[in-house]
Order: sequence, then structure tokens, then C-alpha cells
Amino acid sequence: MIDTAEDRHKFSSVLDSIGVDQPEWCEVTSLDAAKAFAQKVGYPVLIRPSYVLSGAAMNVVYEEPALEYNLSAAASVSPLHPVVITKFIDNAQEIDVDAVAHKGKLLVHAVSEHVENAGVHSGDATLVLPPFSLTETDMARLKGIAEKVAAAFDISGPYNMQVIKKPADGPNDEPQLKVIECNLRASRSFPFVSKVLGHNFIETAAAAIMDRDVPEPIDLMAQKRDYTSIKVAQFSWTRLGGADPFLGVEMASTGEVASFGKDVHEAYWASLLSTTGFKVPRANSGVLIGGDITKPEMATVSKQLLNLGFKLYCSSPEVEGYLNNLPYVSVKRIFFPKTDKRKLREVFDEYEIQCVINLAKARGTGFTDEDYVARRNAVDFGLPLLNNARCAQLWVEALAKKIPQGGLRKYTEGQIPPEVRSWREFVGWRA
Repeated sequence: MIDTAEDRHKFSSVLDSIGVDQPEWCEVTSLDAAKAFAQKVGYPVLIRPSYVLSGAAMNVVYEEPALEYNLSAAASVSPLHPVVITKFIDNAQEIDVDAVAHKGKLLVHAVSEHVENAGVHSGDATLVLPPFSLTETDMARLKGIAEKVAAAFDISGPYNMQVIKKPADGPNDEPQLKVIECNLRASRSFPFVSKVLGHNFIETAAAAIMDRDVPEPIDLMAQKRDYTSIKVAQFSWTRLGGADPFLGVEMASTGEVASFGKDVHEAYWASLLSTTGFKVPRANSGVLIGGDITKPEMATVSKQLLNLGFKLYCSSPEVEGYLNNLPYVSVKRIFFPKTDKRKLREVFDEYEIQCVINLAKARGTGFTDEDYVARRNAVDFGLPLLNNARCAQLWVEALAKKIPQGGLRKYTEGQIPPEVRSWREFVGWRA
């Protein structure tokens, strides 16, 4: 069964046989076949080699030259297995399902929602549990998919699925739920969901594997909770000189932090402030913003930051033109030395830049790429970096809620923030 789940061709065939939707896919053994499939379904496509960990050699490609380059890299990772290429759905939501089954019967499951859209590895993604935007219909459909997969693979033990939610095509249509991956093992989010839901998933999984004292099925997701928890990734960019702090389908994080809150904004605020090196920018300080102007969050984030009293700066004429043409938005383009770190540090100090938001679509093309320089030096200068559009949006929303509560003030001895409570205070009787 592990081979069936790990071999992309076999796995996709099983999903087809049980009526579980998935993105269009094709197994290819040659570059010509890959090109033909990409032309048929349209770019972008995702290269998915078999038997890899942490998304190694997986890549989203938007054009044919990138397909040629990346397919060569994927083939070298797993030469005994053909590569599967799937249609990549832009702007789709990603969902994690952690579950335990016994002899093909679902015992317990957890549904976590990604803040980032599909395209960021689940190990790097910001996970929210309970989900804050999924409907009861979505939850019921996800449970049904988990039950079908458990039965098809006759699972006894833990498993994890990644599912993408594509918006409905019309007002009377349902959103599409498509399975993109299933791992027949405990995932890194098992401890997270166990803590948040107050149920030991590993204990249940051990009972299922050993076929002893197997508990009755329970639907934890049907229980209402008055708290939210968010898991954010911890990165080690500071120890990787020159590395591009950009998130993609290949995992980059080296740890994670989870925090609780009364809502998604309080939980996100607490989680980010708990990561190593994250410093809240001072009130009325500068923010360097850049990246892809086609992302709608570029406009909304900029407007909210200005409303909160921050000053906006950019280095790109394109970003300057786009933002300054928006109503009630003003951004100043600054001198941006790309090859002299000392001068760039002086520029940051001159404009009191205390935060960098970079919403680039792809990794830097070289060491003088403007977006790469902004991201890399944010890390090197010890400044908070928001490099994902959805996360940046959530961050400014959290800022808007926390600033009136004194979120930007320095810590005062004895003054405990409202989000700082013990695990048992949040989880209650489930602890």
C-alpha cells in the first residue's frame, strides 16, 4: 500500500477508481510527452517525482523552458520511476487532513486550513485549526474523501492528505475538492492537531496498528470550539548565507511554532511573535513593499498599512506607478543599492524601514534581482519579512486589531497580553 500511495501513477489510478477528484495528471517518460501534456491542459503545471521527501525536485512551472530545466532535475531524483505532471491550479486554497483508520474504517480526523494558497509546501505553510473559512458542507465532503481513501488503501494507522479547494465555477456549483497527495504515515502536523483538539492522535494510531484496544470512531471536527490555533513555520535563513527566503513547493523550514488565540488574528499574532527573531515594527515606521502587482493583496495591504500610520516605500518603478494610482495610497520610491549591503543598510536606517513585505511570484533570477535583494537583506538586517500575499493580509489585519490594545508598545513587567494563557485554559476539559 505504501508503494501505491508513493508511486504517483498508481496513486492517481486508485483515486480515479474510487471517484475522488484530483487535478488532471499524466505520467511521462520523455520531455516531448511532458510538453504535449502541458500544452493540452495549459500552464502552470506541477512536476511531481515519486518517492521524494519534503517536496524535493517538485516545481511549479509557468513556461516551456522552465519545464525542460526542472524535468531534468526531477528525473535525476528518482530515475527508476517516471515523473507525473499535474495541472497546477493557481489561487486555490490548500487543506490538510490528518487521520487515523483501522482496517479501512476512519476513526478520527482533523481538517486544517492553509493561510497560503496552494503552491507552498505544507511543512512551510501556516496552518489554522479549527478552519476559519470552510463551510459545514466542505467539512462533510472532506470527511467523505478521508473515508473513501482509508477504505481504498485498507489503512490501519495514521495517514495525511493534502486537498485543494478550487472556487465554484458558477453560483449554483459546489467548490471543487481535489486530492493532491496522501502519505501513509503520521505527518509533522499530528502533534499540532492532537494539542489543538485535545485528542492524542498517535495513541489512537498505535492502537490501530497493533489492533488492540481500538477506540470507537469520533468526529472531533463536529465539536464547536471557542478558540483558534495557528502553526507557523520557523526558518533558518540567517544561517544560510545568500539563500533566497522564498516559499515554494519544496520545503524550506527547520521548525515550527503554534499558538492559541480567541480568533485567527490573535492566534496569528501570538504565533509570529513566538518565532525566533520576529520583531514588531515601531509605530509610524517605514515598510518596504514590492513584488507582483497583479496580486490583489498588494493594494489591500498597502491601504491598511497607511491607515495604521506606517509609511510605504518601494524600489520598483512598476510598484510605484501601480500603488500611486490607487485612491488614498501614497508610496515613495527610494534609492536601492543592490550590490552594496552597507549602503542599503544606510538607506533602511534613513527611512526607518522596520518591515519588508515582498509578494514576488517567483524566486530571484540572480543575486541582483530586486525582490531577492529585499528579501535577503530583511533577513540579514533582522527585520520581519512577509513573503506571502495571504500571510501579509492576515498580518495587517492582526496589526489593526492589536495596535489599539497596545500591541506596538514595549513589554511592561507584569502586564500579560490577553493571548498569553495556558494550553489547558484554551482546551479545557479536553486537555
